[in-house]
Amino acid sequence: MESDKRKDRRVPSYAKAMLTDRHIPGYIRDLSSSGCQVSFIQPIDAVVGDIISVRIIAEHDPAIAPFVVRLRIRRVIDDPPWHSLGTEVEKIRDPLEAASFDKLVSYYAGAAT
Repeated sequence: MESDKRKDRRVPSYAKAMLTDRHIPGYIRDLSSSGCQVSFIQPIDAVVGDIISVRIIAEHDPAIAPFVVRLRIRRVIDDPPWHSLGTEVEKIRDPLEAASFDKLVSYYAGAAT
């Protein structure tokens, strides 16, 4: 059994996601301040260590502006029919995108309590 190496506890969540360079739709399945699992219906040509950019749209709360986040792949998950990736969030440099990400994390962290 693989040990859990996450920095922060993840909580169930949902937000639309779009792989920015290939326009492949997916969604965020769980989330923490340091990472998330993102699932796509199409295979993603990526391996552990790669960095992908994903546009996240939090439809449940229009106050959270869509934002782009760079994710380092830490795990490729066989989850048919999904192609899922366990990822670690790279530093978000844009203050507006960082604020949107923090709002999304806070929304689901509060829902889990």
